[in-house]
Amino acid sequence: MERRQLQYFLAIADAGSFTRAASRLNVAQPSLSAAMRSLEDELGTELFERHGRGVRLTETGRALVAPARRTVRAFHLAAGAVRAAAGEGYGRLVIVSSTLWVVEPLVAVLGEFRRLHAAAQLVVTDPHNRSDVLEQVRAGDADIGVVEGLTPLTGAPPGILSSQPLGEQELVAVLPPGPEAAPASVSVADVSTHGLISTPAGTAMRTLLDEQLAASGSSAEVEVETAHVASVVPLVLARAGATILPRGMAALAAAQGARIAQLEPAARADLSLVWRTDRLSQLGEHLVLLAADHLGTGASATGDEAPVLAPLRADAS
Repeated sequence: MERRQLQYFLAIADAGSFTRAASRLNVAQPSLSAAMRSLEDELGTELFERHGRGVRLTETGRALVAPARRTVRAFHLAAGAVRAAAGEGYGRLVIVSSTLWVVEPLVAVLGEFRRLHAAAQLVVTDPHNRSDVLEQVRAGDADIGVVEGLTPLTGAPPGILSSQPLGEQELVAVLPPGPEAAPASVSVADVSTHGLISTPAGTAMRTLLDEQLAASGSSAEVEVETAHVASVVPLVLARAGATILPRGMAALAAAQGARIAQLEPAARADLSLVWRTDRLSQLGEHLVLLAADHLGTGASATGDEAPVLAPLRADAS
């Protein structure tokens, strides 16, 4: 079993067609078919079955997808580590992300990236508004962005941006210190009784809070608004109010005395990495692969050099 065979297998599985996979990989379809026949002969089973004008995975084919993705990612990570050791890890990578997502999940990924690419410069910027992330990536001001609530359009025509799921983050209530223990769970309306603390309208933190208020039917408003995300937790600790944060940031607040409670109903944010399809550098490719490996997102990496991931519409926002 060869890396090339697994890359071809994943490309066909993702495209649902030998023809589309051959086009995406820029290889001749007969070569693709021959590689799959060889892989099926080696495994002693069929991996695809014809379905209309395309193909779909057999049961054994579905069983191969996850280990194939892990194996292909491992090849890319190994190559990146060798390039770093050979002194090819120089360069600059700009990542734009709300502070909410830097503490978790980005810091662990960036730490591992720095260990592998000690010569590379990392710049992490904070957007003024939630929509600024995609705009900065589109304009080339940032190499990679972190966004929430964005659904990749797998079947859409290729666009200017590509994406990869980055995982799911639980949102929890962060309540001011008090003599009584925090309740096991609270509603958004319960949180608002303490007075809501958040950042200005349009920011990632405020948008998440507004979405939860709207979903609950609450008419509560933010009573303490701050432009500085770093001041939100100190304000809660000073008993100026309460807020909603991702569990990673909430854990830091709990360590300083804040009370943490689960939200009822549960609230989560789905995160994605986004980048310009036409300009992801080798350093950027390695960061994307590290994120997939660290978080177990199952991202596909079907090309010879770079991950081939779900395209987004050029007008996504």
